[in-house]
Amino acid sequence: MGKSFTMRLLNRTGIRSSSDREFFIFNDDVLFERLKLVSYMLIFTYPTFFIVDFFLLKGLSHPVYKTILAAVHITGLIISLIFIMIYRYFRQKSRSKGSIIKLYVFLYLFIGAVSSLNSQLLTGNIYAYLIILFGVAVFFPIQPKILLTNLIGTHLLFVIGLFFLEQDRVSFLIKLINSTGAAVISFTIGLAFYSFRKNDFSNKSKLSRNEESFRRLFNLSPNPLILIKTDTNEILLMNRQALEYFQLQGKGTDASFLFRSAQEKIDIITRLKELESVKNLVVEHQISTDIRKWSMLHFELVDYLDETCMLMGATDITDIKKTEEELEKQASYDMLTGVRNRRSGIEQLRKQVSGGPESKEFFLCFMDINDLKKVNDRLGHAFGDELIRTCCEVFNRYNDHHDVLFRHGGDEFIMIFFKKKMEEVERIWDNIQRDFHVLNELKQKPFHLSVSHGLYHYVPGAPITVEEILETADQEMYKEKSLYKKQEASIRR
Repeated sequence: MGKSFTMRLLNRTGIRSSSDREFFIFNDDVLFERLKLVSYMLIFTYPTFFIVDFFLLKGLSHPVYKTILAAVHITGLIISLIFIMIYRYFRQKSRSKGSIIKLYVFLYLFIGAVSSLNSQLLTGNIYAYLIILFGVAVFFPIQPKILLTNLIGTHLLFVIGLFFLEQDRVSFLIKLINSTGAAVISFTIGLAFYSFRKNDFSNKSKLSRNEESFRRLFNLSPNPLILIKTDTNEILLMNRQALEYFQLQGKGTDASFLFRSAQEKIDIITRLKELESVKNLVVEHQISTDIRKWSMLHFELVDYLDETCMLMGATDITDIKKTEEELEKQASYDMLTGVRNRRSGIEQLRKQVSGGPESKEFFLCFMDINDLKKVNDRLGHAFGDELIRTCCEVFNRYNDHHDVLFRHGGDEFIMIFFKKKMEEVERIWDNIQRDFHVLNELKQKPFHLSVSHGLYHYVPGAPITVEEILETADQEMYKEKSLYKKQEASIRR
């Protein structure tokens, strides 16, 4: 237990040390760039100082003040020029930057103190020192302990110099209090800026690590994952599985292909805002001209880099859908003929008679194969099945994509004709009869092909049930079948 605690402590300490080192490097980089800007500022403003020192103050009868002031300005110019010269060399050396920054902060504070003490010889103010204190605190928030050391050292030198130069003790105490207060405030400002920058760096580092962890987990997921901006539909992230699954190379960064319509996307976003997740959305994707996939999509509302995004995960259910379609086909289609079975056909018929939006005008043709029982009894059920299949093949020739053909019973079939007039339906039936006649003339089958039929014309809104429609068409069919039986009986006589 002791070892475990020690290891955890060392790990945390190591993380903190690493994080602190990263911040020190980052802060030194920022301050080093600021030093460059301050140096350029001092270089470009030196001509003004030169004019003040050697022209505007030329007639001033205070040689010591003039000499020290010129020396301060020239010193600022020289150290600025030196920094610009070494800037390019040291900007890539992280370890050296910190030492240079500390040296320059001390020099700025020292020059400000000397300049302010020099003002005591002529004006008696300490403005230069106060300006430098606040300027250093704002522009160069170095490590608090180093800033405090520099402030204490510089302020002691300033106070000692002020003690010898300021003869009025009351004025000395006032300036001592003001300058000390300014030093304390400048340290507080520097501490605040430093702490803010460190916390900001820490938060950004955590965010960066969280983003890196998110990306790692995102790419390690075995399922296709896509991260989408909710407002622009732009794909921000996509793992390899998604690229391969959706075959997205060259398709751009738009996620519209995931949705069947723009309205569907709006509905999903609305539900996400309410529930934060939308699961088990089954969608068909046409991946290419010859590849069709079924996907189960899952959406989560997430924040990524301060953006509200949708995280979409996909599960391939193509095999399951194919199995369902095969089962549906087996449950909906007649195994002998390959056309719809009774259950599926009646279901289609009920949709049309329900009065709903799918209801359309149609003609229902009730067909019954003649003499099937005789063929079964005389030739066997195999030939009876062949008779059924042959008749169904003829029916299918005239069954276009608008129509429905299904097997109603053993020898009964129903065709539902849409978008056709009575003349067209009668012409189709004549063609069916003609094909039967041709097949009978060829005598390639050991049985005679003959079918009786009855028609019913349905108009949407008519007060009739499916059962009544079938019964009416069945009665019409039996009228024709009765005539057929009479003809057969007369032929046998």
